[in-house]
Order: sequence, then structure tokens, then C-alpha cells
Amino acid sequence: MKKNPNKTAFFLWIFIVVLLAFPLILSQFPDISGKKLHGVNTIDRHDISLTGEGISSGKFQEDADQLIRQNIGLSNYWVRLHNEINFKMFRYSNTEKLVLGKNDCFYEEIYITEYLGHNYIGEYFIRKKVANLKRLQEILEKQYNKYLILVFEPGKASFSPEFIPDRYHPKRKSTSNYEGFTRECDRQGVGYLDLNRYFVKQKPLRPHKLYSKYGVHWSSYGLWLATDTLMGYLERTCGIDLPECLVLGDSNSTQNKDLDFDLEPPMNLLCDLPHETMNFPIRTFRYDSTRHVRPRALTIADSYYWSIWNYGIAHSLFSENTFWYYNRTVYPDIWDPIVWVDKSKLKETIENNDIILLMITEANLYDFGWGFVEESLAALDSTYIPDPEIVKLNETLGNKDAYRALLLQSQRKQIPFAELLRK
Repeated sequence: MKKNPNKTAFFLWIFIVVLLAFPLILSQFPDISGKKLHGVNTIDRHDISLTGEGISSGKFQEDADQLIRQNIGLSNYWVRLHNEINFKMFRYSNTEKLVLGKNDCFYEEIYITEYLGHNYIGEYFIRKKVANLKRLQEILEKQYNKYLILVFEPGKASFSPEFIPDRYHPKRKSTSNYEGFTRECDRQGVGYLDLNRYFVKQKPLRPHKLYSKYGVHWSSYGLWLATDTLMGYLERTCGIDLPECLVLGDSNSTQNKDLDFDLEPPMNLLCDLPHETMNFPIRTFRYDSTRHVRPRALTIADSYYWSIWNYGIAHSLFSENTFWYYNRTVYPDIWDPIVWVDKSKLKETIENNDIILLMITEANLYDFGWGFVEESLAALDSTYIPDPEIVKLNETLGNKDAYRALLLQSQRKQIPFAELLRK
């Protein structure tokens, strides 16, 4: 029997029309777009304004395109399906900063960069930085009766180097900033708490995981281990008795809770990843005013301190706690609207606190202290003369674009990062 070519062409035409109209049809059902995508900002139609400037800059076109995309039915499912296929079939994710390691161990690239020594700033600058830190510690303790507590937070690359992908050539490790700063602190007699080394030592000894495969920060169990260790160090160093931490119990779960799988949500996958069993301690604090002390604390730290703050630990241990995130913004107001740190009252702020916590994970050691040490010396010590090289160093490494450009130049030209900094 002979097929009718006109009939075949007709159905083919209908199929093409339906295919082209499919997005338009789905746009009538924006309520079934699916579960909201993590880390993707949506746009409201009222935020789009048709202006000459907007058209010439392309902003109007970009906003309009985003609005249309986000209002197409099943849009989030399509994105998640695309990400799922990339991950399952090609072992790839376009999630910013995420590195898929061996055995599905997730990293952020900045931790690998630091661990392998690719951004090592060199002994010359580290020696000067630590000398400033020691000077500030002595001024605070002797003249102001206050304590500057330096804490090296753990990093996942140091904790699990065995899963770093081969393309980073992990066996070609050179001196890291972590190794440089701890060595120089020991040489100059600067006190510090090294949670990085402690976590590595505790890894084979602890009954529960200190890091999950899908998390870049310590696990909930690791958080409480770090808290207990930090409390003991503060009590010994400052000669105080902090509120007592009471163990109420714990639970084990594979559910995505708190910070244990914090690199999974940004992947926006269609299906949940198979989770390890993680431990979730249940703790509280008991304060007895007759023997316990709750000092006032100023904290300069990165995102590792988020969990200490968000779990209520900081507010249980300290009567007041101001958290300066990267010495730039005041946590938790680091998003919209942003509250910037007021440096004009730095001396007054330091005088109003008993303890200054400087907590840094290995990934941020290239920009050690984020300028806080030098700014504090300028505010507290009238004899302090800023070192032009350190001023320039802080400006350069505090600028993300300048730092990345330097790091890229170091990698492309095979010139040590420290050598480029000196030049």
C-alpha cells in the first residue's frame, strides 16, 4: 500500500508547530515550574523597566529573557534534568567553585589551590604578617588586658587529600600558606589553636564523620568537636570558666540537614544523592553566674563561623558577640541590605570586647587576617608605621579580581605565586 506523501507532510508540519509552540503552552502554567532552584535569583516583572539605557546596555533583554524562562511550566525540572544527565553520564557539574573529586568527594577549588601551595605568598610576607600579629597580641594583652585568639580552622583538602582529582597533580604538592603560617607562628612564639591539624589526627579515631563527602564545611559532629576544643583553649588561654556544655543525646540520619551536605543543593539535581549516615549531636549550655564567665567577643572570621553563630553557640558562650565576616560585613546582614563594618570606631570596638577571635580556614590564608591586624595596630599603637609592602599586599590580595589575575598568570607562566607578589 502506497503512503500518501501529503498526509505524511501534514503530520510532520503539525509536529513541528506543536514542538515550536510547546514553550508557549508551558508558559501558561508557571505554577508547575517545580521546586525552586538553589542559588538562582528570580526576577519580578515589576523590576523590569523598558528604557533606552536598559536596551542599549542589554539589561532589559537579559531581564526579560530570564523572566520568560523562569515562568515556563516545568522550567526548574528541565534545569535539574540537564544537571542530572551531566553529573550521572559525564561526571560534570557547572556549579560555581565545585570540584568533583574521586569517590564522589566534593571540594571547592580554593581549598585544593591552597593545599597544593599554588597560592603560597612566601616566607618573606608571612614573616612580616606574623610579626604584626605578635605585636598586636602583646599590645592587647599588656596594655588592654584583652586576648587575641588565632584559630586555624580545618580545610577539606588537608583533611581528605586522597580524593583530589588527578588533573590537579596532588603528588606535586609544595609549601602551603597553612604550613608557612604555623611554622612562622611557632618560630616567633605566637599562640594559636590549630583545628586543621587536630581534625586530621582525629579522623581515624572518631566514631563519626568530621566531614561528609558532599560538604565543604565541617559536619555537625565536627562542629561540636571544634566547639569543645575551642572552649578548652579559651579557658586555658584567658583563665576563665565558660558556660558548661551539656550532652542531651544525638541522632544518626542520612537526611540533608544543616551543613552536612552543603555542596549538594547548589548542584540543583533532579534526584537526591545517596547520603552517608551522619551524626547530629544534641547539646545545650548551662550558665551559672557564680562561677561561669560570658565574655564579650569580637569575631573576625569566614563562613566556618556561620555554624557556630547559627547554632546559637556564640550567643551561649559570649554575653555579646559581633561577627565581622571577612572583616568587611557584619553578619548576619551580609546580603541585601548589606551592613558594612564601621572601621572609624575600631579602637572603641576593640576596647568594648574582652576577646578578639581571628578564625581562618586554609583556603583564605593567602589573605591572612583580611587587613584586620594592620588596621588594629594603626588604631591602637601610635608608634606603628604601616609597612608599604604589607599595605600593597593587603590591597592586592583583598581584591578578588587582582588575586585571580595573579594566580592565573602564575599558572600560565609557571612562575611561583610568591615571586609574582614580590615583583
